[in-house]
Amino acid sequence: MGLPLCVGNGRRILSWLCVAFSTLVITYNIKGFGNGHIQLHERSGIHKTSCIDFTGFKLKHCEYMEYEQMMANFTEHQNVSVNVQIGEAPVNQSIRNIRYKQVAFLKIHKAGSSTAQNIFLRYGYSRNLLFVLSKVRKEQYDNVISLSSSLNENNTIAPPINKTFDVLCNHVLYNREAFQKYIPGNTAYIGIVREPFEMFLSTLNYFRPEYIFKTIKAITPVLNYLVDPWKYEKGLPLTYSLTNNRMALEFDFPKHLFKTYSKEESEAYLSKLDQEFHFVIIMEYFAESVVMMRRILGWSIKDVLYVKKNSAKKYSFVDNTYRYLYQRFAKLDYDLYNFYYIKLWEKIKLEGIDFQLELSFFQNLRKAVEDYCIKHKQTVLPYHVPDSKWSTAFNVTRKDCDLLLLNEMKFVSLIRQRQQTNTTNQK
Repeated sequence: MGLPLCVGNGRRILSWLCVAFSTLVITYNIKGFGNGHIQLHERSGIHKTSCIDFTGFKLKHCEYMEYEQMMANFTEHQNVSVNVQIGEAPVNQSIRNIRYKQVAFLKIHKAGSSTAQNIFLRYGYSRNLLFVLSKVRKEQYDNVISLSSSLNENNTIAPPINKTFDVLCNHVLYNREAFQKYIPGNTAYIGIVREPFEMFLSTLNYFRPEYIFKTIKAITPVLNYLVDPWKYEKGLPLTYSLTNNRMALEFDFPKHLFKTYSKEESEAYLSKLDQEFHFVIIMEYFAESVVMMRRILGWSIKDVLYVKKNSAKKYSFVDNTYRYLYQRFAKLDYDLYNFYYIKLWEKIKLEGIDFQLELSFFQNLRKAVEDYCIKHKQTVLPYHVPDSKWSTAFNVTRKDCDLLLLNEMKFVSLIRQRQQTNTTNQK
């Protein structure tokens, strides 16, 4: 009977009680303590309506989705349009007070890494920073340093005398010692991961590995592979396989774990990675990840704008109900993905409401810039972004658009030409 009293009774004391009650409910929900039975976000792949039904990682995932929905409901009613000044930003304790200039990005195949790479290419190119580049080789893409090893003198161009590299963002396998040798000093380490089964399907669509599509003589070769992966992986060099825990391979997990899985050793290695990487992007939450990365790196909003790259059309090799078969096989990849998925949402919750407001602002701005660059090419004047709570005013120019839209192969080639010219001029 409390709610009808709030609506129908005009006495002042009841009005104040109603306001107080509403404030309490809003605060209760914003802090994430409510036990609302809401539909989970479409990105989750889980279609339950209550977190009570889950345990372990799925429980955490469900709770994060409820938190995301509550924050989305809150920010929906806030004015965070691109063209509105909002004021001074609060200082969040979890944001670093240091701005990273040097960055090593571990570019993972088929994990949305081309979109992320463009951020680092633009950042370094606009500041004339020195990139780690591969030696020019026949039958080797310009954006690939190595698919089977980490950085070494055989696959990279040496830096100019008395100089060190600033940016790494081309394909190569991770190795802490090698990375530190090439980019010493105060370097931010950034990685990227994708839900492993989705990455598996994308890999099949792009690479069409012969050990699946040619070796398996069946109407449903992918399903046959999933039923018994080791039957087709046996004998393949680990670095040759594109489907055997490929993310874990590129993150340099101990090689013996690929044959003899150990949960304890996998978790121990993840703890080591957690000390080495400043942040790992989750592809399914790319915008959230980019906003968080911006805060950690101390970069500007303009630095992290992006246009989606290499987004393939929908493809289907097996029904989603067979996802569990790949989960059973790709245990290291799922450990890796789940670990950093949880890390992302723990960081997001620590940032509070201000993060959600910045995210909404950033998403609106990113779409506006994308429209300016693609749909309004005839517009000569720059796109002006006024001061906001999270950024000083800046312009997006046609040159900025060119770099945002530039194919990664052409971008790396452009950087290679400039670095060659600079080296020649210094001699």
